[in-house]
Amino acid sequence: MAWGRRSLIRVLLLGLAAQLALAEADVSPDTGAKAKADAPAAGSSEGLAYEAIEKADVYTGNATAEAAKGAGAGVAAKAAKAAKTVNAPVSPPVQGWWESKTCSGAYCVYTNLRIAQGRGLVMVSKFSDYQKMERVEDHINKGDNRFEDPSLFAETEVVDKGTGLTASKNLRRGKNLMSWSPVLVVHKDLFKDVKKKDRRKLLEAAVGFLPDETRAKFDRQRTQGLSAGEGRKRRSIEDILLGAPWEINLGYEDRAEDHAKHYVNYPEAAVLGHDCRPNVAAYIDNHLALRATVARRTQAGEELTISYIDPLLARNKRQKWVQKHRGLNKPCGCHACTAKGSAEELLASDERVKELTETLAELKNHDSKTVTEDKIDRFLALLDEERLHAKLAEGYEYAALNYNYLGLDVKAKKYADLAVQAGIIEGGIDSNDVVANRIFASDIKGHWSHRFTLKRRGQ
Repeated sequence: MAWGRRSLIRVLLLGLAAQLALAEADVSPDTGAKAKADAPAAGSSEGLAYEAIEKADVYTGNATAEAAKGAGAGVAAKAAKAAKTVNAPVSPPVQGWWESKTCSGAYCVYTNLRIAQGRGLVMVSKFSDYQKMERVEDHINKGDNRFEDPSLFAETEVVDKGTGLTASKNLRRGKNLMSWSPVLVVHKDLFKDVKKKDRRKLLEAAVGFLPDETRAKFDRQRTQGLSAGEGRKRRSIEDILLGAPWEINLGYEDRAEDHAKHYVNYPEAAVLGHDCRPNVAAYIDNHLALRATVARRTQAGEELTISYIDPLLARNKRQKWVQKHRGLNKPCGCHACTAKGSAEELLASDERVKELTETLAELKNHDSKTVTEDKIDRFLALLDEERLHAKLAEGYEYAALNYNYLGLDVKAKKYADLAVQAGIIEGGIDSNDVVANRIFASDIKGHWSHRFTLKRRGQ
């Protein structure tokens, strides 16, 4: 699947380098002129007043601001004292979108308790990005929030990984498992623009505004993925976001740039453990819902897993990422990273990954003079050998195009159809890549790619 989608909201999984840089960021840059330019002035028509997070009002329970104003002086004083002394759940004072005074520089907490049929959503971002999110509320409301069939799997304790999800019966490729809307959206630049202690306060305040039931689901992630002996150690919200690094881009069309990227969190999906060769594919759809689908035939009793990083990264990078971000402080223990102790198989896998990466780069270059039918055949065999069943769409698409470049109509048709099937699992039936590959598969010889390389060679 070609990942160059252009849609209202563009979705991608984080790259390793970005994650490591963001996780280690702990310095507050000069946010003066830039922050002031992005934020509306206090008392402006937007009605948003900015103040340091330490001075922000904290609302407890479900009382509205109007109710607080109408309370007697004694009641108000007691409520204010309780808010400072009691570690009680907090919630915004109004239903619908609420522009919080809980801020640090240009970044504030925004909430919506009614969204997704009361599931709720909190956002830590800049005012301009909050406005974009506000405009897509209807899209989010159209998403599903459910496990497709809870009888298909069960939560179990997975050795050395803590709570996980295990198949209760044999599952076929393409079986839908779940679809959930996000509950937390956080601007990526927060992690480099705000000091660590301040952003932690801001994130904790944001999660505190979630409805009780949703907040309880979110809080499960604080110990999820930790073995029983480590259960007392609670993960920070920052750890949770970096350990399951889903990302959306709130930019529009050609304006979708890095400054609009946000982390998003889906508590129910956190039970899916990491594996570099997973049996489940997941993507974020046009409603911002995370969808998980079985990527290869799975046996009853088998753990259901996804890959939280690019599975074509070198093994040492995958292991370091897992050790740093998945909560166990251990290198990745999946079969692709250990091969049950077989050094020979590990080296062979490393060579396959290297060859796959190099060949994919050639297949993406329509000016390449070294692509042959045998090379494409070899590439497809390596995909299967490496068990990259959750990352087939892109490979199949480029294989189909390159077969077509060489005038190999039958193979081009076969893999264009397979690219459609894999694309539905990995990106959704309405994704741009699936639509494009359907058109390609419907008229192989009429497609611009037919005999493209042969024509350039004068054949």
